[in-house]
Amino acid sequence: MQINQIIAAKLAGVITPEEDKLLNEWLSSEESHREQYEQIVARHDFKNQMDAYEQIDVRTGWKRLETRITQDEQSQKRNSTRIISLRPSLLKYAAVLLLIIATGALLWYNKYTEVTPPDIPAEIRLAMAQSEESGKAQAKIENLSKQNTIPIYNKTNDISDDSNNRSEEKSFSDDVADLIAAHRVTTMHDKEFWLTLDDGTLVHLNYNTRLIYPEKFGRGKRNVILDGEAFFMVAKDKSRPFIVHTPNGDVKVYGTEFNVNTRNESMGTSGTTVVLVKGSVGVTPNNGQEQILLPGQQATLRTNSLTASIEDVDVEPYIAWNTGKFSFHNWQLERIMDVLSHWYGYTVEYKDPSIRQLTFSGNFDRYEKIRPTMDFISEVSGLKIEIKQNKIIIEK
Repeated sequence: MQINQIIAAKLAGVITPEEDKLLNEWLSSEESHREQYEQIVARHDFKNQMDAYEQIDVRTGWKRLETRITQDEQSQKRNSTRIISLRPSLLKYAAVLLLIIATGALLWYNKYTEVTPPDIPAEIRLAMAQSEESGKAQAKIENLSKQNTIPIYNKTNDISDDSNNRSEEKSFSDDVADLIAAHRVTTMHDKEFWLTLDDGTLVHLNYNTRLIYPEKFGRGKRNVILDGEAFFMVAKDKSRPFIVHTPNGDVKVYGTEFNVNTRNESMGTSGTTVVLVKGSVGVTPNNGQEQILLPGQQATLRTNSLTASIEDVDVEPYIAWNTGKFSFHNWQLERIMDVLSHWYGYTVEYKDPSIRQLTFSGNFDRYEKIRPTMDFISEVSGLKIEIKQNKIIIEK
């Protein structure tokens, strides 16, 4: 006998000693079983629904039970009075069973559609406060509801305040048609921004980044469009997958933490990179097949490739920038200075081209002034680093 039937018999008052024993064993086997049972019993409208079910007419609601009762009468030679007296018990038992099934389905649906916002660690909250205090947390937010297209992917690397600079557009499927009536948030070349979406998802936009998102997510997929780099902490919602659309493909998740970067010139790669920190995501190149990423893996999606290249990476640099740090491990100086020069708003001049290839490791505070960072690099490398106005000059 299934557990739903046993619970129904218990609530209907027709449970046998053997069934009662099985129920107790089931309740004590797992805490979740007891919670489920208590939720069913504690439903505020349970009694009202029971009363309603008990009024169901036997002839219209339980014809199948009628046949079974008749068979029992013939085999056991019971009299008609006994049969009539059994019907209320069977009716009550079946009514409770139906109610258990309906309640269970409702509990399952509520659990399936439950939205759980991400847990924001204290170090990220601190980084958000520091970013705000330092003046780095700035972005331009536009309402796209009156526009007929979604201008998002820019041919240039730097985002300026001139909307005419945003010339390249991309056609999307019907999945993101609702984004026509959406918002676009844009960070400048030396700013960042934290954004909480309608479902509680937290998005950390790095400098020179755009994100298009709806004011409210519908009942279907949760679609956003990204151009640049962002760290996502996605709210869990099994019924509505969260999809990040990029120029090179899509990232599909249900609740996890990951980094997406559509511009990787400083890393020596082209295309979109997706680094998974926690959970599980699927990456799908344009016109390609979905591939699953595991924590600690990076996928690179390229425009003309049907598959993504996947490799193991150190996730620390991606966690670091999301928590207000720069983390470099055996990075070439040119790559380090590309990141720092964007963030602090400087240009870099190398007196000797060979300097570019030197490698360094270190962790720095993103909200600190640039001078301490340059002094550290100078000290460990023996290089002479000079800052003049908006230029950093590096020489042996």
